[in-house]
Amino acid sequence: MTPFPVEEIRSRLADRVELAGGQRALSRQIGIAQPVISAVLSGQRETIPESLINALGYCVRPMCVPALKGMNR
Repeated sequence: MTPFPVEEIRSRLADRVELAGGQRALSRQIGIAQPVISAVLSGQRETIPESLINALGYCVRPMCVPALKGMNR
């Protein structure tokens, strides 16, 4: 279970790369290494760094979910 929409984040990242004029340009703008941006866009990286999520305008919040079925009563 992921607490944020991974595909939406990848889509927004792709848009930001295009607007910035490439991955290197975006990397310089937001302070995230270009190989990290590339790995996230290609799906090679399952987890997206919180710093990248924040740079795209999302707010990361901790989330608790029940570990066992029926424990949320």
